[in-house]
Amino acid sequence: MKKNQHFLVVGGGVAGIAVSKHLIDQDQHVTLVENGQNKSSTVAAGMINPIVFRRMTKSWRVDEFLPYCNVFYRFFETIAQHQLFCPITIRRFFSSEQERQFWLDKQDQPDFSNYLNSVSTEDLHFSRANNPFGSGRLNGSSYVQTIPFVNAGISWINMNGNVIQENFDFMQFDPFLLQYKQTTYDGVVFCEGVGVVNNPYFKRLPVQHTKGETITVSSKELKTIESYNRKCFILPHGNDTYRVGATYVWNTLDDTITPEGRKELEEKFQVVTDAAYSVIDQQAGVRPTTPDRRPVVGEHPEFEGLYIFNGLGTKGYMIAPLLAKEFVNQLLNGLPFDPETALNRFKIL
Repeated sequence: MKKNQHFLVVGGGVAGIAVSKHLIDQDQHVTLVENGQNKSSTVAAGMINPIVFRRMTKSWRVDEFLPYCNVFYRFFETIAQHQLFCPITIRRFFSSEQERQFWLDKQDQPDFSNYLNSVSTEDLHFSRANNPFGSGRLNGSSYVQTIPFVNAGISWINMNGNVIQENFDFMQFDPFLLQYKQTTYDGVVFCEGVGVVNNPYFKRLPVQHTKGETITVSSKELKTIESYNRKCFILPHGNDTYRVGATYVWNTLDDTITPEGRKELEEKFQVVTDAAYSVIDQQAGVRPTTPDRRPVVGEHPEFEGLYIFNGLGTKGYMIAPLLAKEFVNQLLNGLPFDPETALNRFKIL
C-alpha cells in the first residue's frame, strides 16, 4: 500500500466523511469537495435500528456494523466536544398478533437475545400510548446528532486535509488523467448521494431517489425517553420536543416540504398517542436507494482510479462507517470489492 497519495472525495455527507476519515487514517492526503447542501445526511434523523420489524429480522450485517458505529461516532465526539452518538431504547408497538408472536418466538434465540428484550407483562399492557397488541423493547438502538456530526466531520477533514466548498464542476474534470482544476489525483471517489443523477460517469446506475419528510413536535403530555415506533418513529430530542418520521415518496428529487407530508405524519403520530402536541418544524430530504437495498461500491469499468461509494439508503448512519473502512482497505490494497455491494452487479456503460 502506497502512502501519501492524494485522493479527491466528492460529497460531504456521512458517506464522504466516512471515506475521507479512513483514507486519512491510512496516511493518505484528502481533498473533499462539498457544496454545503447535503440535505439527506443532515435532515436524516440518524436512527440506528438493528431490527427490521415487519418480520422481526436483523438488519443486514448488524452484528458487524453496530460495534464499529460506537468507535466511529465516539471519535467525532472528541472533535465536536459534545455527545453525537446517543443510545436509546426503541419501544415497538406491535401492529398485529402475528408480529407479537414473531417477537416472542425470537426473543430467546441466541442471534436475537442481544437486541430483543423479553416481553414483560408491563410491555404487553403499556398504558402510556395506544397499544392494542402490546409492545417490546429493543436494545442496541441509537441515533446520531446529524448536523453536529456533519459539521465535526468536515471540520476534522479540513484540519487533516483540505475542504473545498463548491459544486463539483464536471467540465473541469479529466477522468483519464484524474485531474480536477489543474490538480492531478491518485484516485477520485464520488459520494454524492442522489447527486449521482448529474454525474456523467455513474448516472446510469439504478440509484433511486426516495424522498422523506419529518416533523418536529412539541408535547408536554407525551413524556417519554424511549423512541416509540409504529407506522412512524417518535424520537425524543429533549425539552418536550420529538422528531416524527418519516414519509416515503419514490422517484423524486423534490426536497421541499409539503402539506401532504405533514398530514401523513400527524396521522401516524396520533396512531401511537393521544397526547396533545403542536408542530414546530418540518423538514425534507431525498435518500439514495437501490433496487436491492444494498450500497453501490467500486471502480468505474472504463476509468481507472474513478470510484463510487453510494446508495446507502435509510440505513446510512449505521452502515457507512464500517463499509467505508472496508472500501478504503480494498481500494488501497487492490482487493476485490464485496460482490454484495460491488458496482459491477449493474451495467453502467
